[in-house]
Amino acid sequence: MSKLTVRIFKVESLNTHNGPGYRTVVYLKGCPLSCNWCHNPEGISVQPEIWIKNSTCIGCESCVDECPVDALALTEHGINIDRKACNGCFDCANVCPTKSIEKLGEEISVDELLKRVMDDKPFMDSSGGGVTLTGGEPGMYPGFIEPFFKKCRENGIHTAFDTSGYMPISYLEKILPFTDLIFFDLKIIDDARAKKLTGQETKRIFKSLQLVKDYIRVNGKPELQFRTPLIPGSTDKKENLELIAAILENDFQELYTKWELCMFNDLCEDKYQRMGQKWKYPGKKYNMKDYNRICKFEEKHSDKHIEITGFVGKEEV
Repeated sequence: MSKLTVRIFKVESLNTHNGPGYRTVVYLKGCPLSCNWCHNPEGISVQPEIWIKNSTCIGCESCVDECPVDALALTEHGINIDRKACNGCFDCANVCPTKSIEKLGEEISVDELLKRVMDDKPFMDSSGGGVTLTGGEPGMYPGFIEPFFKKCRENGIHTAFDTSGYMPISYLEKILPFTDLIFFDLKIIDDARAKKLTGQETKRIFKSLQLVKDYIRVNGKPELQFRTPLIPGSTDKKENLELIAAILENDFQELYTKWELCMFNDLCEDKYQRMGQKWKYPGKKYNMKDYNRICKFEEKHSDKHIEITGFVGKEEV
């Protein structure tokens, strides 16, 4: 890939959950973290990949015959992928008659992506929307984001950047001047637990956070919102949430507009099956007791601009 191309695994139009108005949300492939609960496991590797919807596969074996590296085989459970052998050439997806093989990792240029985004511009203009880059970790690609966001600005498109903060400071410095809204994940404060549960320590994340704070104090922008995924027994512990609350209280008063607490759900479990990976939270769900616990935390910190989202497990257990 050149600096002016990037790999994406999804583009979502008319999204209303990742910034104001209707958004075109672009999912960039590749992430330096490997969070146990990641909702987009297909976005972790930067390499092109495939997954198969065996529910629509007719077992014709066209993909098996076409694969140049013998990475596919038909079994009693459907098509099996040898991911170590697969080279991401997409030959199998191109011949699949039922479109049961999905490409994960399309390479796209700045101008090609802008053209896709511009198709949604009437909806953006009518709703105050824009484009949001997420992933994966879009901060891995400053050489792409900087010119892309510049062109968005030239075309009157609001820009949002969703990040874990795990990137070199020099990358973030290139992105911030062309960003209207930044979503900054604060997952786990304790360094050892972060290493265990996300694969990386927190030092680089807090350097990025410091840069964001300093930049906003000087420039008055971009708008800053924090996000914390609430994961059972991992990030939702009282001590972790209180540490995040203290950071917002002590360092970010009047510098951010929202702290979103994203409640755990298992809607991504089927993705792990498609990727041939193990889902680490089988059977885990939040119930009303959990929801009420988080609501009490919100009440205690009523000055922290908290919004609770994503609660889908309201049944009592």
